[in-house]
Amino acid sequence: MNKPLLLSLKVKLGLLVAMIILVIMVIVAYTSVIRQEKSMRNEMRAKAINMAQITGALALLGGNGSDPWAFAKQFLKFAPQLDNNILYVVITDANDTIIDSEINTPLLTTIIGHNSDRLQHEIPEAVKAHLLKSERSQSEAVFERLGHVLPIDVVLKPANKLIGTMSIGYSLYMFDSSVKTARTVTLLFTLGFIALGIMASFGLSLNITKPIYKIVDAMKNVEQGDLNQHVEVKTRDEMQMLASSFNFMVEGLKEREHIKHTFKRYVSELVADRLIQGREISITGERKNATILFQDIRGFTSMSEQMSPEEVVGILKEYFTAMVDVIFAYEGTLDKYIGDAIMAVFGTPYAHTDDPLRSVKTAIDMQKALKALNDTWVKEGKNRHLAVGCGIATGPVVAGSMGSEKRLEYTVIGDTVNLASRIEGLTRGGQILICENTYKAIKNDMSIKALDKVYVKGKKEQQQIYEVLYEL
Repeated sequence: MNKPLLLSLKVKLGLLVAMIILVIMVIVAYTSVIRQEKSMRNEMRAKAINMAQITGALALLGGNGSDPWAFAKQFLKFAPQLDNNILYVVITDANDTIIDSEINTPLLTTIIGHNSDRLQHEIPEAVKAHLLKSERSQSEAVFERLGHVLPIDVVLKPANKLIGTMSIGYSLYMFDSSVKTARTVTLLFTLGFIALGIMASFGLSLNITKPIYKIVDAMKNVEQGDLNQHVEVKTRDEMQMLASSFNFMVEGLKEREHIKHTFKRYVSELVADRLIQGREISITGERKNATILFQDIRGFTSMSEQMSPEEVVGILKEYFTAMVDVIFAYEGTLDKYIGDAIMAVFGTPYAHTDDPLRSVKTAIDMQKALKALNDTWVKEGKNRHLAVGCGIATGPVVAGSMGSEKRLEYTVIGDTVNLASRIEGLTRGGQILICENTYKAIKNDMSIKALDKVYVKGKKEQQQIYEVLYEL
């Protein structure tokens, strides 16, 4: 399955800010250019109309009996000089006969790119055709070559008597060039602002996402089991709050791991996990059926009197380490150390269908582990030899956290615990003794020999005791 394409938060924030800047700049630039273009176009049109009106008014100043267009013809020559956007001026009389015309040759050359005498002669005829609304194809072809021209026709009609028409062609070539330049400059400014906006947005997004990446990297290290993580973020915002929460969480995990590690040094891993995971172990106790194992070193008190305290602690440390490993291998619970004795429980906090058999196998393997430990001491030249006896009993117990509110200990109590302890007291070194209930549970799986019934402390009736037969 292909992994989905992921866009980092930095890229998303950068693109978002860039898009916002782009939209704003486009709207502002477009509105500004359009308004400016519209204003300039209206201004150009007003100027063209005023020029046409002025020229037309001058045409009406001609003397009676003389050429009525004489003054207008003289002014006509200066019209392009008054406004260099005037491309042509054409005067026609009432019969649509061309009286005179003036072409702005420099402007025409600029528009078409070269000097054309023919086009200069065609323009007045095209204007006349435009006024007569005839030969439109020919006049349109001429006007297309002239580019963007604003044609203005001023009808000269004093006292309701038509004397002619003043036609002015106001070229928008310069205007269009200015608009094009303005649009280009606006586009460049827009692109510049967009580029600056993108850089600023990525800088902003980097400032926002940098603490997040620090937290993410720290989380990955925590996920791999490295709890020595502390994220330092001083942004005085939600990122700093997030980093503080992460650091608080890591400290909690450290404390939990410390507690878990501490628990596993004194209780079984099962009990520790159950406590750490928050599954409450009953402080008032819960009645269960369990198998209790007691093991004690024979003659250790007299042996320890001949040793230094350091030697005693060293021997017990090696001995307990080997024994506890066997208990945990069969998923038993190390209940407590009682001097040089060990108490283990099978069936609580988690029960197995074969807890009695597990306890007996544990006792056998503990004897084997002790033999291996004795052999190791011999090889090391140490004058040490330990022998242990194991007593096992199966029956009802009360399991739970016992003690005060300030100090609790998970353990089991009941007559079965007392019976296992009394049976262990009857053993010799290397011997494993079990009660009647344990025998019934394992008789088909182990070699067992029945012993004589005995009285044990706390019991009115004699108890049948069995010995487990095994080979080292």
